[in-house]
Amino acid sequence: MCYEKSLDKFGVKGTSCYIATSLGDTHILRFGDPNKKPLILFHGMTMSSTMWFPNMKELVQERCVYAVDVMGDFGKSKPTVAIKNRKMANQWMIEVLDGLELGKVDLGGHSMGGFLSLNFALGYPERVSSLVLYAPAGTFHKISYKFFIKIYPALLFHTESWIDRAFMWFSGKGEPLDPIFRTQVIAGYQHAKPLLQLMPSVFQDEEFRQFQVPTLLLIGDKEVIYPAEKAIANAKRIIPNIESHLIAGASHSLTMENADEVNALTIPFLKRVQI
Repeated sequence: MCYEKSLDKFGVKGTSCYIATSLGDTHILRFGDPNKKPLILFHGMTMSSTMWFPNMKELVQERCVYAVDVMGDFGKSKPTVAIKNRKMANQWMIEVLDGLELGKVDLGGHSMGGFLSLNFALGYPERVSSLVLYAPAGTFHKISYKFFIKIYPALLFHTESWIDRAFMWFSGKGEPLDPIFRTQVIAGYQHAKPLLQLMPSVFQDEEFRQFQVPTLLLIGDKEVIYPAEKAIANAKRIIPNIESHLIAGASHSLTMENADEVNALTIPFLKRVQI
């Protein structure tokens, strides 16, 4: 019920479906014209596809958007097997694309979703036409120990107080979550049983030797899970043609709290890679 209420915030009509995979049934939201080029989005950890509500109206102007509930996280997907490593994550994602009958796609993700997206682009570059990374977890810089100090009490104790503290820490503006979306997040922490066992890590330089996928990287200058400038510098070192932006005043919640700037940088990038 909380999930459906969050969908009302999108302001654009969508459809939903389940795709059967070897790891379980994957829930997917679709928005926009199915004749447009597909953009596949993966949400951050302990979230769901409803996190994209501040971005969808803009994104559907350029793409048909498929927002995927990550298997084993707090969305509506129904896992039968836990994702335990990068290889399993890629197997699941290729089965999702094949189930949707999609060939080459634009791929994007926030936090853990960004890690999963780049992992897939490294494993299946022939299926990815461009990559959009929003504050990807790990990936270009190891995660601060503070992340675990802040997030694990919320996962262990499930109280609204601990959950609010965790998301206030993520916030660049020190603001609570949107009330409707917050209700869904609270319900996820208190009632869901996450099965995602893969933790984000830093990719090795040698994995990028043949990497040629056009990539957009957006990180806020108030990022808390790692030093933003160092992460961008590492990304530019190993992906020389990457387009990167440090967004002023933004933290880990940039896609929601700084949606206008995020959308304004994402849409032109998608237009350029369309050519």
